[in-house]
Amino acid sequence: MTIPVASNPARPTSVARTILADRHFLVAAAILALTAGAWGPAMHWLDIHTLKERVPWPAPVRVSEDGRWTSLPDRLGPFRKIEPNDGLLGADGKPVDGENVFPRHDLDTLGMESDPSNREKRCSNWYVSRLYVDPRPQAPVRLWGIGVFYYTGGRDTVPHVPEICMGAAGLKNVVSDRLVVNLPGLPEGWAKAVPFSRTRATDKDGRPRVEYYTFSMNGEFGVDRLWVRRRLINPFVRHAYFAKIQFSPLGGSADFDEMDLSAEEFLRSALPEVLKALPSSRDVKALERSTP
Repeated sequence: MTIPVASNPARPTSVARTILADRHFLVAAAILALTAGAWGPAMHWLDIHTLKERVPWPAPVRVSEDGRWTSLPDRLGPFRKIEPNDGLLGADGKPVDGENVFPRHDLDTLGMESDPSNREKRCSNWYVSRLYVDPRPQAPVRLWGIGVFYYTGGRDTVPHVPEICMGAAGLKNVVSDRLVVNLPGLPEGWAKAVPFSRTRATDKDGRPRVEYYTFSMNGEFGVDRLWVRRRLINPFVRHAYFAKIQFSPLGGSADFDEMDLSAEEFLRSALPEVLKALPSSRDVKALERSTP
């Protein structure tokens, strides 16, 4: 085929311009195709992960169909889970049950997905929320609330923290600082000095309130939720889970220092059991090495 040429050879005709434009488009399309085809191998070669893979929880852990961790022992040292037949009455006059079961809309808000296939593979999110009583007559704090929330797969669902929620709930004099608890009896693979965020406040009647919490992010302790979020978006982190561990004294002593001492005793009984349900940093590193 003969292509007409304009009198000025520096300016191609409309037909020639169309052919040149098509050729540029084809070259650009080819470059894009090659880039797209090589994107996956390049990401793999650079060890970059924009989506996080799930971290399975340990085999002995049992999680119910509604997403509750059910294998947390009913007894934690001297502390035992409250049962409805204990005769403890709530503000509504009804017997208190130590097992808090969240309704589905609350679980959706918390990001507790309910895919049964993930639960069968031990890769689902789960939670537990319980009340424990110290039956010893001289115990300065009789009641304890504990909640553990496990998330895996990289979705940014870092829960609310007491220093925000307490003020939003109308409590006064909210002050947050740090409490480091040394717990030599923790399972192998865990740091023995555990940092906790400690938030103190007073309710409308002037009664003291304290909440303690820490995060486990891939088996490492931290108290800053922004630290957790930065790890979740870190492109060089392939597998990701985090767990929020929160507990609080309910009634009893009104002395903050005495609450701290009681909290350390509660932790010596509760935290080793909680950590049995969480992958350690060694577990996560082993998972990284075994995944092609």
